[in-house]
Parts: sequence; structure tokens; C-alpha cells
Amino acid sequence: MYRAIAMGAALVLATTVAVRQTIVGVADIGASISKARQTPKPSSASRDPIRPPGPAAERLDQSSLTFDVVSIDPQGPSVFAGQAPVNASVSIQANGRELATTTADATGAWALTTDRKLAPGEYEFSLSAQSPQHDAIAGRSVRLVVAPPSAPASSSAKTQSASAPSANAPITFTYNDTTFTPEGRRAADLLAKYLLVQQPTTVSLTGHADERGSDQYNMELSRRRLAVVADYLRGTGFAGKLELIPKGRSEPYTAVDRHGLPKEDVFQLDRRVELLDTR
Repeated sequence: MYRAIAMGAALVLATTVAVRQTIVGVADIGASISKARQTPKPSSASRDPIRPPGPAAERLDQSSLTFDVVSIDPQGPSVFAGQAPVNASVSIQANGRELATTTADATGAWALTTDRKLAPGEYEFSLSAQSPQHDAIAGRSVRLVVAPPSAPASSSAKTQSASAPSANAPITFTYNDTTFTPEGRRAADLLAKYLLVQQPTTVSLTGHADERGSDQYNMELSRRRLAVVADYLRGTGFAGKLELIPKGRSEPYTAVDRHGLPKEDVFQLDRRVELLDTR
């Protein structure tokens, strides 16, 4: 049994930056959220299964049908969200077998939860869809490993695809400012969607600056960046508690090989807000 959650417009996250995985089981290959305050509505359980797309579907643009969130919980409901053609019927397959279906909204966003349990093992989650004009579309896929529920926390029950940035991708800012970079805005969109489907009670965020400037100035700058992200999350409908922790320039970004990137690219990653914890 599953329920669809209506969500909004598209994003594509850059995959050139390796991201520290603190939220496991969330794979993003690209879609954003808008109209996040819409009320979830159930999908029709009687909808006929969507036939796998034929050869013509392979010639269509896969970017129109993508995953945004894939969160697999062996002991609870699993969450899926993404982007599709407007009002298209969407089918999610696990290793080629249909797992759940739903319908994209008027912005092309779709989301659902399902209580169907997945046995431990390796899975390829794929998408197919049929537009209102009956065009069949094949989407991108995500590979995850579901470990046994008794597995220790250090070997998580959910393993993220290496090609997919997680919901704690750094929300980056332009130099000496509180304006999102294009990548930062997409990261903020993804975080907003993740929080809306997971609905944690408390979210902790840390704010950062690059090494240029005084400690006092960078601490204040990181506070202002945190405030911008907090306002953004509130604007998308998140109603939980936000803990905002300014760090200034004290914690450079370490989830990449800093020696293998140009200095300006490293500074760009240092100017960020990051998700620290949810509970």
C-alpha cells in the first residue's frame, strides 16, 4: 500500500562534487520542489500496471523522467520522489518488477511512500511512464543495496549510489555574500524535499565561510547564510525546529580531495550551509 505526495518543479544536481554521506538511502539524480504545501493525496490502487516502454521510448529524453529521492527502510515505509512529464502515469520497478505507481502533478513532480518491504540484496530501481498522450518513456535508474535489518549501524541498511549526491549536498554561496550559487539553490531544493517527505522534528544546520577575512567577519557571514537557508526551508513548508550553528571559517569542506581542485573551487565549497543532523 502506498500514498502519493504532490510536489513541485525540477532540479538537476551537479555530480562533480563528492558528498559526505550522513543521510543514507537518499539518491538524487535531479528534480526540485515547489508547491511543497500541497496536501498529500492517495494514488488509485486500481490503476492498470504500466507496460514497459518499447524501443521508441529509449529515443526520448531521459531527463524528463528522473528520481529525486529514493529512501529504503527495511523496517518501515520507503519514500520515492522525482520528476516526470506533466500528469504522466509513473511506474517504479525494483529489479524489473513493478513496485508502485502514481501520477505526476501539474508541475511534473511526483512522490509516494510504500509499505512494501524489500528483502536484503542489491536493487536497481528504474522508472517508466506514460504521458497523457500515451507516449511511453524510460527514465534513469538508481542502484542501492539493502542490508539485513540486524546489520550494525556502521554498515547501513541503505547504501547510496556513488553517482547520486545525497540530500546533504553543500548549499553553496557566492563570494562574500548570502546569495545561492546555482548548485547551492539546487541543493537547497533537494534538502527541502527530503525534509518534507521525512518530516523530522528537529534539523541541525551548520554555516561556513572560506578562509579569507577575519574570524569575526566570517562568523557573522555564516550566521547570515544560515538565516537565508532557514527562510528558504520555512518558505517550502518545513515546520520543524531548526538548530542553526555558525562555524565561520573554522571547518573547511573536507569531503573532496582539496589538493586535486583549483583553489577557487575549494573556496566555493567552503562557502556553504550543510545538514548536520535530523531527529
